[in-house]
Amino acid sequence: MPTNSKRFIAHIRAADKQEQYVDEHNDHAAELAAAVAQGYGLANIAKLAGRHHDDGKNTPEFTAYIRAAAEGKKVVRGSVIHSTHGAILVNELASSKLSSRLTAEMVRTAIMSHHGLRDCLSLDGDAVFAEAAEKVAGSYESVKKEVYRHYGEDSINQEFVEACRDTRSIVASIQALQKKSKSLGSIQFYLAMFTRLLTSIVIDADRTDTACFEDKRALPRPKAPDERRAMWEMYLAHYEKELEELPKGKKPSSLDPYRGEISKACAEFDGGEAGIFRLVVPCGAGKTLAALRYALHTAWHYGKERIFYIAPFNSILEQNAGEISRFIGDPAAVLEHHSNIIFNDGESKDNIEEEKRYQLLTENWAQSPVVATTAVQFLNTLFAGKTSNLRRMQALGNSVIILDEIQALPLKVLKPFDGAMNFLATFCKTSVVLCSATQPLLDKMDNYRILPPKSIIVDEEKYSEAFRRVQIVECMTERGYSREEAADFIVGQLYESRSVLAIVNTKRGAREIFKHIRNRLADETLYRIFHLSTNMCPAHRSRVLGQLRAGLEDKESGEKIICISTSLIEAGVDVSFERVVRSLTGLDNIVQAAGRCNRNYETSCGIVSIINLRDEQTGRLGYLKVARQATQELLYSIKTSPGCYPGGALSKAAMNEYYARYFYSLFAEMAYPLKFDPEHNLLHLLTNNPSGKKGFEEKYPQEQLPELKQAFKEAGEVFSVIEDDGKADVFIDYDDEAGNRLKKLKAATTLQEKRSALRQLQPYMVQLRENDWIQRQRLALTSEDAGILVLPPGYYDREYGVDETLDIKMETLII
Repeated sequence: MPTNSKRFIAHIRAADKQEQYVDEHNDHAAELAAAVAQGYGLANIAKLAGRHHDDGKNTPEFTAYIRAAAEGKKVVRGSVIHSTHGAILVNELASSKLSSRLTAEMVRTAIMSHHGLRDCLSLDGDAVFAEAAEKVAGSYESVKKEVYRHYGEDSINQEFVEACRDTRSIVASIQALQKKSKSLGSIQFYLAMFTRLLTSIVIDADRTDTACFEDKRALPRPKAPDERRAMWEMYLAHYEKELEELPKGKKPSSLDPYRGEISKACAEFDGGEAGIFRLVVPCGAGKTLAALRYALHTAWHYGKERIFYIAPFNSILEQNAGEISRFIGDPAAVLEHHSNIIFNDGESKDNIEEEKRYQLLTENWAQSPVVATTAVQFLNTLFAGKTSNLRRMQALGNSVIILDEIQALPLKVLKPFDGAMNFLATFCKTSVVLCSATQPLLDKMDNYRILPPKSIIVDEEKYSEAFRRVQIVECMTERGYSREEAADFIVGQLYESRSVLAIVNTKRGAREIFKHIRNRLADETLYRIFHLSTNMCPAHRSRVLGQLRAGLEDKESGEKIICISTSLIEAGVDVSFERVVRSLTGLDNIVQAAGRCNRNYETSCGIVSIINLRDEQTGRLGYLKVARQATQELLYSIKTSPGCYPGGALSKAAMNEYYARYFYSLFAEMAYPLKFDPEHNLLHLLTNNPSGKKGFEEKYPQEQLPELKQAFKEAGEVFSVIEDDGKADVFIDYDDEAGNRLKKLKAATTLQEKRSALRQLQPYMVQLRENDWIQRQRLALTSEDAGILVLPPGYYDREYGVDETLDIKMETLII
């Protein structure tokens, strides 16, 4: 029990200068951390970390610092170190036993990382903890004396003993997984995930108590299982009601019975409290709503905390988040977390509060029953270095996670992804659903393979046959098509159809083929030609897609429709063409392209023609060369041995063979190779850290290696889902609304106003490679400034977007 010793200050409330003492804050953090960690089997170890995370604030130096800040005096943030003392105290409690040492290392890592990730060993072998401890040696003894005086030695020792029990349980559970197969991931990887999770719990507990103190709110109380089940029961009842009403608002289709079977199978499937599952159904089979039905039934039956819907692209996410809101009947329960969220314009109090509330909800994901977010945000939560990403990890447990279009994950993240999904399903009571019409063979990898997923749909081939509405036709030539020849081929498809979609692999190819077709049909009146690429800002693309859909639906006009696009149209864009032309790519992309063909049964059988472009410069497109080679070999096998692939290129056998060919030579690329060190990868940093281990042994030959060697900070800094090296965000003054929003940014004075204005610019931003074209007039921005580039008039074409062929002088707006 606390004594009446002098109490040091953790926080001073801005509104009334009320002081919160360190022991109060630490105790609240311990309480919050233990409550969240209970479901992970980490309650005792999280309580210990929470109890001591801010021990370092028990100093006169920090009291002077916090009081000066409260008085408005200029202070240097972080100038008084306070995140090391508790780590030292806990480390001193460890004995020579493995479980004791491991407990101390996990807790000290979490404490030291609660304001920013820290390595256990740096890549150079630096003993990060020992070096940090040396920096606070002068103040540590007085802090230790204060903490022991307050809590008592017996209480501190007992909490450590209880934490060690958690650690032994963790190690035993990892070893049990290892017995199933060592190919599922290493022990060190899962220890890293537990340590990251512990850090997430401590960060969230720290931030939550601080916010509650500042806002004069009580600490949040988690919903009891019965409360959660009642909530899911209400949402499920609304879903079933919406499902009954669905046929009344649409034209009957011969495929409706199959969609009903798929939906019913998802409702009736019981995979248990947790696990990894696959939902493989063709495009147009109602995959998202069927997956949601499974999620609602599972959440209700097992009292889950949350449902996550993860999509690879904002276009899919926004569309399906709206459907999810409609079917559960409670839009306020669905948190959409992505960059396209725009709040009402204006500076009214309601608008400001709305945006503030959104920011609070996205900070930890814990307050929303349903979270719809992007694969980028999801993977950042698991691997990226920012504390804003890391904090959200604690919300993923005891949930249902729907991962849509799973084939769209970048190749480089597949092994870390597999390990993370195994971690969530095995140790965190989470049900993971992998959704796709083209399911990659993640359980067939050489190592870090995913747990064999159970199929929600037993007879996947049955539905592949039922929904088959297209035929793949290989039309490649020995030399390949020039862009002009490709344009002729595409136009030729219109002789036997009303609408043609052509998808190519590069923006330049799309633009040049579009120009050829536009020039060829310049004198024709019954043709409409559209172009889509990421060189067009989202507002422009949305307008073109609206016009395209209207043109496809207006069959009375007699106009024929041609669209030339990059791959952005392949997933999640609800359009239907009678014919599709696809330049050679991976079979998974071809199947997605086929999903835009004959979607609404405009004809008895749509045609998807595969052509090869000889001047398609794809050097920067990652592993496209390997994917194209695998597809070309497979198409030849189908042609020479059709009996082996019943159903042709769209069959499950063909897709499995494609992935086997594609993955075979790329296993090493799936562990996130490091650009600065080709011999190592992200998994090395998150496991044994061979570079750091070697450096440590050279620098400290007499010292014992720590049990945890992970370079967490280094791994977090290098991790990026999307290759953004050499990319620049450029603002396009596309219409009057764009100009108004830019004026609002220029007029913004507060940080909140600037953030709001920047968010509202998203529909008018284009991301371009940072090449000489941009760098000629680019101004350097300091770390204190944020900046956007503004494209001058004359460099944006109303048909194909940014014209990178013109010389340019870019204006940089400093904000």
